[in-house]
Amino acid sequence: MPRTLPCLAAIALPLTLAACASADGDYPSLAILPAERATDIAMPVQPPPVPPPPHLAAETGQRIAQAVEQARKAHASFVAGTASAARLVSAARGARAPADSWIEAQVALADLQSLRSQAVIAQADIELMFAQERLAEPDRITPTAQALGEARERIGGWVDEENQTLTRLAGQVRI
Repeated sequence: MPRTLPCLAAIALPLTLAACASADGDYPSLAILPAERATDIAMPVQPPPVPPPPHLAAETGQRIAQAVEQARKAHASFVAGTASAARLVSAARGARAPADSWIEAQVALADLQSLRSQAVIAQADIELMFAQERLAEPDRITPTAQALGEARERIGGWVDEENQTLTRLAGQVRI
C-alpha cells in the first residue's frame, strides 16, 4: 500500500501539468492593457535650493581667535613651567608638610594649576559661544559652529594634556 501512493502521484503530476498547458481554455492576455499604460508621467519635484550658509562674522572670528590665543599662551607657559615643577616635585618625594621641599612642590603645582585655569577660562568662553550657536541653529552646522567646534577640540586637547600632567605630578607628592 505505501508503494502505490508514490506511483499514483507520479502518474497524476504529468496529467495535471498537461491540463494547465491545454489551449482550449479562455485565458486573459498578459499584454499591457490600455488602462495600464502611463500617459502622464509625473516628474520628481525639485527641492528649492539650499541657501548658502552665512559666513563667519568678523567679530565672532575675533572672539574665537582671542580665546584660542589665550589658551595657547597659557598652554605654552604651562609646558615651560612643567620641567621646573617636576624637579621640585621630585625633590619633595617622601617629604611631608611643613618641609621646605614639600612647600616648594605645592607652590609649583599651584602655579601650574593657575596657568591651566587660564586655558580653562578660554575653553569655557568657547563652550558658551558654541552652545549659543547650536541653540540658535539646532538643525545645521553653521560655519560659526564649525569654527567653534575646531577651537573646542584644540583647546580641549591642551587642557586634557595639562590635567594629565597635573595628576601625574600631584600623585608624586604626599599630602
